[in-house]
Amino acid sequence: MPLSQETAAREPLDSGIKSARYRNLALIMGLGMFASTFAQSGVLGLYPFRFLLKDQLHEGPFRVALFLQLAAMPWNLKIIAGIICDGLPLFGSRRRFYLLLSTLLSGLLWLAVAGVPPAFAPLVLMVTIMNIALVFVSTVAGGLLVEGGQVFQASGRLSAWRVVAMNVGSLGIPLGAFIATRSLAITAMAAALPLLVVCGITFFHYREDQVARPNPRAWTGIKAQLKVALRSRAIWASAGLLFLVQFAPGFSTPLMFYQTDNLHFSENMIGLLTLIDAIAGISGAFFYGYFCKRIALRPLLYGGIIFSGLISLLYLGYDDFKSALIIEAAYFFAYALVQMPLYDLAVRATPKGSEALGYSIIISVWNWGLLCSDLIGSALYENRHCTFKQLVWLNAATTLLVLVAVPFLPKLLVDYREEETPPVMP
Repeated sequence: MPLSQETAAREPLDSGIKSARYRNLALIMGLGMFASTFAQSGVLGLYPFRFLLKDQLHEGPFRVALFLQLAAMPWNLKIIAGIICDGLPLFGSRRRFYLLLSTLLSGLLWLAVAGVPPAFAPLVLMVTIMNIALVFVSTVAGGLLVEGGQVFQASGRLSAWRVVAMNVGSLGIPLGAFIATRSLAITAMAAALPLLVVCGITFFHYREDQVARPNPRAWTGIKAQLKVALRSRAIWASAGLLFLVQFAPGFSTPLMFYQTDNLHFSENMIGLLTLIDAIAGISGAFFYGYFCKRIALRPLLYGGIIFSGLISLLYLGYDDFKSALIIEAAYFFAYALVQMPLYDLAVRATPKGSEALGYSIIISVWNWGLLCSDLIGSALYENRHCTFKQLVWLNAATTLLVLVAVPFLPKLLVDYREEETPPVMP
């Protein structure tokens, strides 16, 4: 039965028709979140592109990291997609036609990636364009979550479904590692399939009754929100901490070179390791849920940074596949524990009334830190002849140095537990 939110809002809450429409919305939103996560160049495409660049194009660690970071740049500009969808309806729709068009385009662009000449510049250009389309898929799915949560009074259920969908989508990383040695066309078809399925389901199961008109407030209101966000001490204090944590010279790309060149791991072995990473990360996120209700955020930040910095030293014993399994499971469990309080901090620091923009600013700064981390670590590994284990020491030391910034966070952000009533922001 086609979904219509406006009609659903007029139905009784316990109506069977409204329940069916809620299930349809949850299905479409969840599939959109899953597909836009699964098909990212840094998820399913992570290892296929890494191995293509390394083994076929003979690029070094820095160029491999640069490719992935450039291709992912559109995700730092997601707020623009939100403004466009809200302010410029497409054929009278803010959701349906944007979702149809973006899923269709991103699926076709993924297939086009497989036909691009195997060279750095044309590949990064095509993958970047594909990621722009994926950003719109993710943005529209997020809009459905918010609208559906309001219409059906189900924001908690839909938010939980979003997390499940994205976690399942992240399993594209180990899948990508398993198929990395095959033709890039296999990766392209695996990425395009769920996107085209979402396009088909949206065509048949989602309708918007009312014709949406352009909303100039979506454009003019952003100026006022931008002023609030830029003047917020909480935003910049939080963004600064997130940037510093992520800025520590990373060893993600160098690790792949170390695994293949020094330890001679096969793609299937790396695929198994990334599967363990995903499971450990999900476990760490659930584990954090226990502590955030019992401990204030500031000690959680201290503990997460210390734990992450120290446990990364386990990589000093990364000498064979058996040790790799244990070390990566422990590290990604700890990595989740340090990421969760940072996400918590980002949400708390966002000013009321500027939620989308403020949060986007913080996450964009976070992403820039990740970009710098991978590029700096890769450059040190390739050009300064820094060994992998020297890079581990450097990463741990710079991560622990971030502890000096935690005392400068505003007390109104970090000195209360999740279940406590937050203080009023000035």
